[in-house]
Amino acid sequence: MSDSILMQILTVIGDEIARMWWFFLLSIVLVGLIKGYRLDLRIRDSINRAGVFGIVLAVAVGMVSPLCACGILPVVISLAMMGTPIAPLIALLVTSPVMGPDALLLTYSGLGMEFAVLKVNGAAVLGLGAGLVTQLLVNQGFLAGDLVRLKPVYRDDGSLASSAEIGAAAGIEVKSMSIVPRASKLRFIFDRTLDAGLFVGKYLLLAIVLEAFIVILIPMSWITVLAGQKSVGSVLVAAMVGLPLPTNQIPIIPILAGLLERGMDRGAALTLLLAGPVSSIPAIIALFGMFRKRVVLTYLAVSLSLSVLLGWFYQLFS
Repeated sequence: MSDSILMQILTVIGDEIARMWWFFLLSIVLVGLIKGYRLDLRIRDSINRAGVFGIVLAVAVGMVSPLCACGILPVVISLAMMGTPIAPLIALLVTSPVMGPDALLLTYSGLGMEFAVLKVNGAAVLGLGAGLVTQLLVNQGFLAGDLVRLKPVYRDDGSLASSAEIGAAAGIEVKSMSIVPRASKLRFIFDRTLDAGLFVGKYLLLAIVLEAFIVILIPMSWITVLAGQKSVGSVLVAAMVGLPLPTNQIPIIPILAGLLERGMDRGAALTLLLAGPVSSIPAIIALFGMFRKRVVLTYLAVSLSLSVLLGWFYQLFS
């Protein structure tokens, strides 16, 4: 790699960091406050009592919870063990990877207000649509019966084991964080802010580096041929690219910024923004261990289909 190309890459990285650092700081503080005041858990605990409104509440949890497709798994496991109906679980599983307060701020910083608004609306449509379609399939009998592969695991004292232990018993690795109680709520919020900063920061930095390589090294013609045309095909390509792409809602932002700069169609970009985080391969593998095959296939089919439809709709009216 020549010195001039390296300097161009470093310049892009430096410019992106300078543009996004204070949004990053604000986003992780917001995560700390949400965790400190347990806002997401309060809504989560209301899902089982919500009845027909469980899907709406599940989407609300997904909208405020700063968890990716893998990070939401412990929450879903605990809800599944409580007997939560499958429709709210699918709504939560679809919404949370796409939307979060930290990702929303970083989307505004990296992609602009238009994509930030599209992200909010898209996440709501995906979550509500997935939940309602799932409920319809339950009513039709396709998703009836025992749909959860996991079985409860109890400790010696009779209490329900943690999500990580339940997952491990079924051969599923579920990452969990040990949280040390703090006498000071301010210190607790600071700890959660630091946790979020370390988690989000490493992925965001890696994504900014990838964005720089995309902007400097990938020929514009490649992007134009694959996903640069305002067409049905470009949106489908974006959905297929998002399927194997191992990114959550944070690193997809700088990657998309680089692709848009190289000429990616904006409808295709919206589809990738929604479909990429939902179809994370590690999360899909875990879901196959948690649920029956038809549940996971429903999750994938509905979320990808709605992502494609939203991309086409945006192409049509933008």
